[in-house]
Amino acid sequence: MAASPPDVIVYLCRNCIPDGGHLPRQWRQDGAHVVVREIPCSGKIDAQYLFHALEGGARGLCVVACPKGECKLSQGNYRAEVRTATAKRLLAEIGLEPERAELLHYSRDDSPTPLDELVRQAVDRICALGDSPVRAAA
Repeated sequence: MAASPPDVIVYLCRNCIPDGGHLPRQWRQDGAHVVVREIPCSGKIDAQYLFHALEGGARGLCVVACPKGECKLSQGNYRAEVRTATAKRLLAEIGLEPERAELLHYSRDDSPTPLDELVRQAVDRICALGDSPVRAAA
């Protein structure tokens, strides 16, 4: 029997991970299966990559990027913002909630809220939308 797809996929820019800190690779949150995928830079994400997660049955996804103007690799956070906005627009066009795709800007050095708390809040918002209609159709 195949494993069920994750409910929420978090794409985490490695440059956002606090020194000495991390997020678990996966966990359960109020019954939702959350999977974290570290990426070298949030700019590596594109809308097609994001839609692949949703086509696989995820309720939603969250991209964690460096704060605006603070990308360690030039403009990756700007690219992630544009691509997440594109994904949100396309979700709305096909009748799904654009809130199923979230972008969080996080500074490993001076964010007042811990990364794990920000991500858990985003997961709560995504899960509040309910199951993905795409998962039901699969």
